[in-house]
Amino acid sequence: MKSKSTSSAPKEAIKDARKQGRRDGKNQIPRQEWAHNSVPYLMQLQRQYAAFGRELDLDLEEKKLAKESQKISAVRNEIQEKGKSQALADSLAVAQAELASAQAKLDGGSDEVPMAKFARVRQIGNTFYLPFLFLLFIGEFTITAPAFRVLLGEKVGPSLIVTLAVSGLSVGAAHILGIYFKSLFDRNRPKSGIYHVMFSVVGVLLVGTITFLSNIRARNGVLTSGNLTGMTEDEKIIYLWIFYTLLQLTFIGVGIVISFMHYSEIESSVARAKRKVWFLRNLQNRRNTAKLKSGASVEEADIDTSKMLDQELEVLESKKILLRAQYEEVVAVYRGANIQSRRDEMSGAHPCLQASELDFRTSGFEFNTEQLMGVR
Repeated sequence: MKSKSTSSAPKEAIKDARKQGRRDGKNQIPRQEWAHNSVPYLMQLQRQYAAFGRELDLDLEEKKLAKESQKISAVRNEIQEKGKSQALADSLAVAQAELASAQAKLDGGSDEVPMAKFARVRQIGNTFYLPFLFLLFIGEFTITAPAFRVLLGEKVGPSLIVTLAVSGLSVGAAHILGIYFKSLFDRNRPKSGIYHVMFSVVGVLLVGTITFLSNIRARNGVLTSGNLTGMTEDEKIIYLWIFYTLLQLTFIGVGIVISFMHYSEIESSVARAKRKVWFLRNLQNRRNTAKLKSGASVEEADIDTSKMLDQELEVLESKKILLRAQYEEVVAVYRGANIQSRRDEMSGAHPCLQASELDFRTSGFEFNTEQLMGVR
């Protein structure tokens, strides 16, 4: 049964040392008169293992540098995160102050005039208001479309476009006029005379447009108004004219009233402030959660790494002790192969066949093999 090798040195190094020792032994290298540290192979071997030791020191220095860089990076990230968090907290505080101010204006005081409260509060919400505007647009479009088909000679394309525009303007005018009438109750914002003139002109133009369109619709409806018995043609025209005018004015009037009851600038401000506060608070919570998950904080810079460094130094010392043992083992293999291959007699204790002192000298660490062996 083949015995298992107990050598700690790499097999390649042992094989190379044995081969080189046989070659040098056959060539009578070294000679009796050679001094210590004069065999080329042993000198090369000593430099090689010394380089291995320096690599170990370099690895430790790199680990130390990485830890320091990690601390610096943690401090830098913490400073940046604190700045961003502080800016976010300031924005959230401003948004909360704006919300509190808007809510206070909406709530008013206990001794407030009831009419002032009415001017601020919204009686109809968006759930009812927006569908009603859509229904108002459908009604306006249905009533107005026949009039424009008559005016434009039954051309469907142009009449459809104009009808859509006029119906949209009617609904928009009802919305704007409702806001105008509601704003008249706001005594904190006095309106100039030009403001009243502008909306008065819009109202007159709206009524005039409805009147003329109703006249066209009435004249066109006479041909299909067979149910209106007992009237002359002119009476039918006047009747239908008044009917369509009142019908469209009813649409517009009800739209104005609904817009009047829906409009509330202060409630809109409160809703916007609530959305802003919610968004900023949600953003702040997400940032805090992400920060906790990542573990990146300034505490990383305060971690005491001295014990970790002591442990790494102990590991380094153990590796150097093992490296020295491997070095001496390779030298011993070379020495044995050299002596066995010689034609003359050479003492194994000859100085030139002994392992040279293996020192590991790097910046920050000054260890030699004798010190390492005496550490324990």
